[in-house]
Amino acid sequence: MNIGIIGVNGFIGKSLYFSFCQQSYQLTGFSRKKIPGINWRELDFSQSVDSWLNQLKHLDVVINASGIYKETRDNRFSDVHTTGPVKLFEACIKLNIRVIQISAIGAEKEIPTTEFLQSKRIADQYLLGSNTSQVVLYPGIVLGEGGASTKQLCLLARLRVIPVISAFRQPLPVISIYQLVEFINQILFNWPEKSISSVLLSKPEKLQYTLENLRRWMGLNNKWFLKIYLPDWLLSFIFLILPNLSIGLFNKQSMNMLSDYQSSGSSKKYNKYIKYETDESLPASQSLAKFNASDDFIKDGKLKILSCFNVLSLSLIWCGSGISSLINMKISRELVEMLGINQGYSDPLIITAAIADIILGLLIWVKRYRRIIVYVQIAFMLVYSFLITLFLPVFWLHPFAPVLKNISMFVLAMYLLVDEGKG
Repeated sequence: MNIGIIGVNGFIGKSLYFSFCQQSYQLTGFSRKKIPGINWRELDFSQSVDSWLNQLKHLDVVINASGIYKETRDNRFSDVHTTGPVKLFEACIKLNIRVIQISAIGAEKEIPTTEFLQSKRIADQYLLGSNTSQVVLYPGIVLGEGGASTKQLCLLARLRVIPVISAFRQPLPVISIYQLVEFINQILFNWPEKSISSVLLSKPEKLQYTLENLRRWMGLNNKWFLKIYLPDWLLSFIFLILPNLSIGLFNKQSMNMLSDYQSSGSSKKYNKYIKYETDESLPASQSLAKFNASDDFIKDGKLKILSCFNVLSLSLIWCGSGISSLINMKISRELVEMLGINQGYSDPLIITAAIADIILGLLIWVKRYRRIIVYVQIAFMLVYSFLITLFLPVFWLHPFAPVLKNISMFVLAMYLLVDEGKG
């Protein structure tokens, strides 16, 4: 069987490819960037249906695992989830190629709650509306190495004191990557006579249980849970003023998805779809914990924790510096006067610099602008250090080393730039 996997560079696509390599399938992986060690073809969703016809004519099955969780300037939901896949599906239908479309839970609803799910649903419905036998899958949160949600959950699970927000008191809609691959394998061996759409969930489990199994998976123990109650109105207000806030599963899109899932009675209203339970109905995190996390994954997790503390440290230093300058105005005025600045300008200058420091300390938490903010912080540090060296060189010999500590801040900032570049 010749299988083409669209989006082979992604978590699910890569897992499918290397799992199927152990079987007798002939595989072709499609992605924008070349991946070593696979039979690779370039992926271009902007290409025409005729171009797809030439690329796909040797295949029996196409699995579309492409997708983006957030939009960027170059990647829009409409291009990656709708326009591109629809042209791909049109070519597959013309060539009589069977298709497995990996969508997302929530996209099966008539009116999905987010633009991400809405864009998925359009392509799903196009495929299901064809006169051929096709498959659309709606997996819940997929747990496994390489999964963005799994990485975020593991960061939370690594803590000795783990905060559990009340919004996650209901079971999570999850499935492990092993269960998902197993189900797709079953579909390939027993292709349905008519098109089907399937919600894929493992046995329900609460967040605390998931985190416990993830700790076991990473070889950790000794933890405490801190339950935090946040009323719905407060959650709505938080995401209204901070729409891009994302801490583990605590982000606007995940909360909307969980709200949909919980309002449906924990998937009881999915009765017109196939609700598949895999691996002897094991919870997803328990299915994952049957195997140990790789050493590379554990190491990356430790480094990511350090990166989070790096952000926290820089934020506290900049905010603390600004607040300290405002509280200790007398000392601040004396330092400014030592720079030779006229007394009449000292207070406006101190207040402006303090507010700038506080803003830089707060904005570093906004991931979208983090690299820019870090560059500005580095520029401020260089300017401050230059002025002190020029006008107050004695501060380099201060017993508390306030200027020398700028070197460690500079290293923290540079490390954060490198870490953000990898992401």
